[in-house]
Amino acid sequence: MKKIVLMTVAALLMASCTPQKQVGEKQLTPQEQIIANIARTSFPDKVWPVQLDESVNMLQVLQTAIDSCSYYGGGMVKVASGVYPLNGPLKLKSNVNLHLEEGAYLQFSGRSKDFLPVVLTRWEGTEMYGHSPMIYAYHAANIAITGKGTIDAQAGLEFATWGPKEANDRDRLREMGDKLTPVQERIFGEGTILRPSFVQFYGCSRILVEDVTLKDSPFWTIHPVFCDNVIVRGVTIDSHFPNNDGCDPESTSNVLIENCTFRTGDDAVAIKAGRDTDGRDTGRPSENIVVRNCSFFSECNGLCIGSEMSGGASNVYMENVEIGTVKNAIYFKSNKDRGGYIRNVVVNNITVERAKGAILRFETNYFGYRGGNHQTIYEDFQISNVQAKNADNYAVFMEGNEDKRMRNIWIDNFHVANAKHAYHLLYTEDICFKNSSVNGEAIPETPEEDTEKVVVDIY
Repeated sequence: MKKIVLMTVAALLMASCTPQKQVGEKQLTPQEQIIANIARTSFPDKVWPVQLDESVNMLQVLQTAIDSCSYYGGGMVKVASGVYPLNGPLKLKSNVNLHLEEGAYLQFSGRSKDFLPVVLTRWEGTEMYGHSPMIYAYHAANIAITGKGTIDAQAGLEFATWGPKEANDRDRLREMGDKLTPVQERIFGEGTILRPSFVQFYGCSRILVEDVTLKDSPFWTIHPVFCDNVIVRGVTIDSHFPNNDGCDPESTSNVLIENCTFRTGDDAVAIKAGRDTDGRDTGRPSENIVVRNCSFFSECNGLCIGSEMSGGASNVYMENVEIGTVKNAIYFKSNKDRGGYIRNVVVNNITVERAKGAILRFETNYFGYRGGNHQTIYEDFQISNVQAKNADNYAVFMEGNEDKRMRNIWIDNFHVANAKHAYHLLYTEDICFKNSSVNGEAIPETPEEDTEKVVVDIY
């Protein structure tokens, strides 16, 4: 009896020492907690002004200002209004806010030779040394690109023509990744054809991209790789060449993308985590990501995870997003080369004009399959308050694998006004619909699965 009393007293003492939630204190949602935990940028109140001078090399002037700002402890490199021709990449350094005043226009040359020598990068999920992005940061901390100015990659002058020619170098890189060839031997420089990303942060922390306009990217537009604490806010992207994704956080954690407008030639947002053997070997996931209050007008897909996600993706929140006419609106994509997982995904309050493939698509047979047997885990999704006008094929398309079924997918208040087919479900379990309809007819809470595989050739 004495022992029980002592234990009870000890418990009461512990409870009395534990901070208690105050009456009326708001409990943070998981996504609010992610946002609250993102470490913010902060810069000294020092300014390095840059003004247009057509008699000098503006790339050298800008880079010198960035280098000096970083060397002397950081601050703002403030670029005044004007058109700045840049014949090579800018290297962003720690503790520098590259701020473009309204009317400032950074215009890169668009010539591939200007973006050599090679830098360490990731290309479609495989590490390599390749042409430099137009703006590149390597292992920097506390960095920003801000202001009302515009940055133009001018990819249409050369890089955009590379897409149809990349197959040989792409396949060679894929083979290197499969064989785990040392990264320092994966050199794709002069004479090779693999387009660089536009703005890439590699191994960086505390990143802010805010208010700027980005135009005509060679490849993926904003591409943080192996990064932590990333905010992309109020950014406009207008870029319509092949593979012009808007923002691709890759093997990156603690990310907020908000209040953005993306008009892109490929996926608006695609969360990634490496590709196939190389990605699984690295094993770094993307996690704790919030996408909210955005408008996406993509020529490909809207909100995506994959297909390069071999390191895994989890704790992803997508809410309050307007999607225009796209191939697939909400799209989770993989194939048996990838492995990895997609789990704990919450999607809420999405409007869609039209999807040519599906409004909601879970794909385990994404194109480009090369013969692997590494099946992706899909589990724990909550999708609610989706209002869509038109689906040319399916409102809902879900296909797992026979021995790796998709599981625990809860869908509430999902409505599609017009769709050719309501849903296709194969190799799934624990799928639940609540208060949902297609073509004015309710979707059963637990719809029956189809018996045959279906191919929707719209990726």
